[in-house]
Amino acid sequence: MEALRILEEKISSLVTAMNGLKKVNDTLKTNLGKAQAEHKALKAEKDLLLQENVQLTAELNAMEGSVLKGNERIEETKVVVDDLIRSIDALVRNEHQQ
Repeated sequence: MEALRILEEKISSLVTAMNGLKKVNDTLKTNLGKAQAEHKALKAEKDLLLQENVQLTAELNAMEGSVLKGNERIEETKVVVDDLIRSIDALVRNEHQQ
């Protein structure tokens, strides 16, 4: 009879351990599901950010090109204005010499 009681206690403790492990397993499954959902959302967000990065890089390159063209125009305008000032100075000198 003693052996039967010991066997019953061992079976009872195994059932208790199994129930505890089942609860842990259920918690882990729930956490895994949440982590997978979060991973999927983060991946989608990353993909959107990559697309936005490509668009912003293209816009930045276009702006840089525009700024460079603007700088070239400013330099060209400076040259034209300098030439115009020299021409006016030459005309004024010629007027004063006559």
